Amino acid sequence: MGLLDEAGLDRMTAAGCGACGERKLIIRTYVEGFFPLVGGEPVGAPRWAYDGEKFIDGVYAIECAGCAAKLFSADVCPRCHAEGGLSGALTALDAWPIPDGCDDADCGGEEVRCLAFVPARVTYEGKRADKARSQVDPREAGFHPVRAECTSCRRVIGPTVDGGSCPLCTHPGPLRPRP
Repeated sequence: MGLLDEAGLDRMTAAGCGACGERKLIIRTYVEGFFPLVGGEPVGAPRWAYDGEKFIDGVYAIECAGCAAKLFSADVCPRCHAEGGLSGALTALDAWPIPDGCDDADCGGEEVRCLAFVPARVTYEGKRADKARSQVDPREAGFHPVRAECTSCRRVIGPTVDGGSCPLCTHPGPLRPRP
């Protein structure tokens, strides 16, 4: 569970920036998405896999789009609250290699759908938030795969992250079930 709850986020977005009065805010969060890959390379936009609670759980910063004033900031892991976990999650290369394709000899499919946690940016102004956007590539720091599935045979391939540990920083902690 995140450091913010729905009521706290609602209060911040309703109030806007206290420094300059701007209503447009930038929310930074770690969220889950399905990433399409062919031969290990990204081939399209992610399909986001989070709901409202998981979005709020992942929030680690809120700032004003006008003057960049920090309205909320937390350096703990946004998923399990481990001290210093945010900087580790943002800067660590994940140890789990994403498969380049299906490892089943009968299938050999090259297209993989990878469920991963990524840092994303969401702009909020008024009633509705923009779509989440992430600039993190699967081979970059901050991209944390959880599971990969062959799109041809639907077989889960490669190792999956241990369900008892945080997928961002590997510490145990308060986590919601993943889809």
